[in-house]
Amino acid sequence: MATPVNRAVVDVREGSWPLMREAWISAGYVMVAVAFAFVPDIGIEWRSAPESPMVSGSIVAAVLLGLAHLFRKRIPVAVIVIGAAILLAEAVWTGTTSIGVILIECDAIYNLVTVRSTPRTWRLLPVIAAACLSLAVVGLLLANVLAASVLQATILLLAVGVTLWWGMTVRIPMNEAIHERERAFLLAEAAEASQREVLTAARFQISRELHDAISGHLSAIAMQSAAVTAAPEPPDATELTAHIRQMRILSLEAMADMRALIDVLRTEESGPIASPRTWSSVGELLDHVISAGTPVTVTGDAPQSAVFDPPVAVAAYNVVHEGLVNAAKHAPGADVVIDMTNSGDEFEIMVTNRCVTRGPGDSPNSGYGLIGLAERVRLCGGRIDSEQSHRSWTLRALLPQSAGREVNHA
Repeated sequence: MATPVNRAVVDVREGSWPLMREAWISAGYVMVAVAFAFVPDIGIEWRSAPESPMVSGSIVAAVLLGLAHLFRKRIPVAVIVIGAAILLAEAVWTGTTSIGVILIECDAIYNLVTVRSTPRTWRLLPVIAAACLSLAVVGLLLANVLAASVLQATILLLAVGVTLWWGMTVRIPMNEAIHERERAFLLAEAAEASQREVLTAARFQISRELHDAISGHLSAIAMQSAAVTAAPEPPDATELTAHIRQMRILSLEAMADMRALIDVLRTEESGPIASPRTWSSVGELLDHVISAGTPVTVTGDAPQSAVFDPPVAVAAYNVVHEGLVNAAKHAPGADVVIDMTNSGDEFEIMVTNRCVTRGPGDSPNSGYGLIGLAERVRLCGGRIDSEQSHRSWTLRALLPQSAGREVNHA
């Protein structure tokens, strides 16, 4: 959140100027003012007065204004008002206004401009400074015709005008620096929000990929158990042990994917995220399904002949995975044929399995997996459709290959 301009300036300057240093600066001004008090004929003389009261009055005024000067950055307006009252009291008491006291008061005005001026008062400062300088110049030009007291007042106006102008000159780059800091802060916030948005989208997509992987593992476990229970003759101990071992492997993989899914959904830090499976893992997927007992035949071009961009590689893997999951769910034990055709610009994947009659315990087809898959394929620039007859079910996808790269056919 951007801080107000005046508050930001106070924070920056207070952090740079500790209280002890402020005290030393005020003490330095007081010592300079006291030194000026002992120099004769220096100051604005309003009326003739003895030298002794003049010196003592200037010293007292310098000390009092120096004490108020300690708070020039916390209550600058009050310090200026107190300084004006001290200047007036000195003029009444001693008949003069010492240069040292004017110097301390001008520094208080300078601090008001650079520390506490607001956008509203900032519009008035140039007008006030221009008016003071204009009146001072006119007074100096008419020095021969003006009364002595009026001429002395023009000197005070000149000091105030120069101080205001100097303060504005310093404040302009300070304002620019504050605006740049606020702009950098807003840009950093926007970049962080954009990063969070990208990470959230990535986690959402990965969670969908892991959901499909878990569904595939559970379907393979169901298929393994169905193969054991549906066998015409009870399996021997060796075969039963092999089925149980395979189901254990599948359940452990499902649990690992479930942990990864939970981590993805819970993680809020902008750390690395595990990548989903891609087309390079399709061979491992086929071996896994075949070892689980599903007869799979791959025809056409070799999977290695496809050249996909990373998002398309994930979608291509999901096409094969979804086809095998549907076959395991709705036609356990049925033959699955995966035909791949590399036409250069596109790579066609067709997964076909024989339909079987549903049993009373079979799970209904929700269609959510195909809906999500169709969305992924569409976002990658591909096309997908499915077709079902009374004898078979076919999932067909056309995916774009990487442009400008050589494609090898099997």
